[in-house]
Amino acid sequence: MCYPCPGTPVTYVPGLYSGRTYNMIFGDKNEVRSFSDIWEGGMPGYLVWLNARLYEMKRLLKLQGTIYVHLDWHAVHYIKVELDKLFGYGGKKGPGFKCELVYYDDWGGRGEGLWASKHYSILMYTKSEKWFFNADEIRVPYKTQTKGRKNPLVSKEKVQRGKVPHTVLGEIKLHANSKERIGYPTQKPEALLEKLIRASSDEGDVVADFFVGGGTTAAVAQRLNRRWVVCDQSRIAVAITADRVRKVVESVGKLFAIPDFTVEHWGVYEIPELEKMSAEKFRKFVVKAYGGRPEDIHPLIHGARRNVPIFVGEPSQRSQITKVDVGQFAQAIWRERHSNFGTMLAWNFSLDARKAAQILAARENKRIDFVRLSLIRFEDDEFSQHVRHKHPDYGDLLSFVQPPEIRVHYKKVGTRKYLFDVSESVSLNRDGEIANVQWDFDFKTRFTTTQGYSFLREKKTGRPQLVVEYQFPETGKFSVACSVQDNQGGERTKIFTIKVER
Repeated sequence: MCYPCPGTPVTYVPGLYSGRTYNMIFGDKNEVRSFSDIWEGGMPGYLVWLNARLYEMKRLLKLQGTIYVHLDWHAVHYIKVELDKLFGYGGKKGPGFKCELVYYDDWGGRGEGLWASKHYSILMYTKSEKWFFNADEIRVPYKTQTKGRKNPLVSKEKVQRGKVPHTVLGEIKLHANSKERIGYPTQKPEALLEKLIRASSDEGDVVADFFVGGGTTAAVAQRLNRRWVVCDQSRIAVAITADRVRKVVESVGKLFAIPDFTVEHWGVYEIPELEKMSAEKFRKFVVKAYGGRPEDIHPLIHGARRNVPIFVGEPSQRSQITKVDVGQFAQAIWRERHSNFGTMLAWNFSLDARKAAQILAARENKRIDFVRLSLIRFEDDEFSQHVRHKHPDYGDLLSFVQPPEIRVHYKKVGTRKYLFDVSESVSLNRDGEIANVQWDFDFKTRFTTTQGYSFLREKKTGRPQLVVEYQFPETGKFSVACSVQDNQGGERTKIFTIKVER
């Protein structure tokens, strides 16, 4: 659930670690580019990158809000210094640092020459001297027995109420065979997020996570009836998060269309999805993407950029601007703005339209610039140079992508067991390759991955697993859905029917 709000009571910043292994999980384009930007200057560069984001998170926090920053031993001491500068050194009364929570996960191997690093730190900071803390939501039982005798310091009332847990949370692990595990290394246990969210928010409050990864924060917030806003630079992470939230909704029996759940992709846009927009929504989107300000004062003037009127064509890629459109736009900007200069953005421009613009320039000194939307592809070197020359601020921000082409082959390999192969699927984007494949072997009305088929990787190479096997529970017809994401931000879902035989 994602609502506009004046601020967030809780912001969780998960898994800020150092090293390529932890910072590049999905391997898509945005993640690779971000990794290069973050670590180009080593730890100092990383701290500069992080500070800018922490500043914005503080700005978004409600006055009584709390931020939890989840760290490992590589960077916790560096980042605490930066957080102290930003939020304050804290204490029991003032704003800033409140405590350090510690938990451990006794999982994996360990060497013989050094202490085994198995713990994680979570730094708690508040925005002001007053903060919300719901102690009753996280109380734990007292230990009432001491060497066979009752503890005289603990009254019956205290025993019934329980106590606030201390900052050493103990062992919190995500078991290898846990149903919540989706298969990537830095996934956080839901039990951990539940403690933080219960402690610092009420039902209906907003929880934010701007590095959501595998979607644990969103899944737990949804289950606890909190509103939430989550972000990630990886298209794959967004797909996995949306899938986990759908599963939560189904598990609690709320079988509705989730009208208040939306996925917004900023800076990466699929052309077919743009064509589905209404003309009004499409034009507002294009004007904003171009750096302009949408307007509705005149039906032929859809916005302005640096006081230059803008006209935007139809959403369909088959549409084109005609000479009539050019003439009417030129008249409109003169009548409404007394301007001889305007810009028209569209998928295509007819030859007559180009001639009309040339005639207006020669005879009436009216300049109408054309910008073809089909050229707004930053994977295209020619347009990349063009946009950097005319609009340098947008050189690295926008990318128009195509969804991948999915080709599925399947065959029977055992009793109700089938092999599914998508290795012939291809990305239609420049330098694109398939980055992740998700499967729903019992598709109903919306896509929710089958357990264990959300984030599959080859053990030796770490690349996405393109060939899978699945044993259906019974014979009969099944609708199967396959969702494929590429490393450039493209995504498509293919649905087909299979007749399962014994």
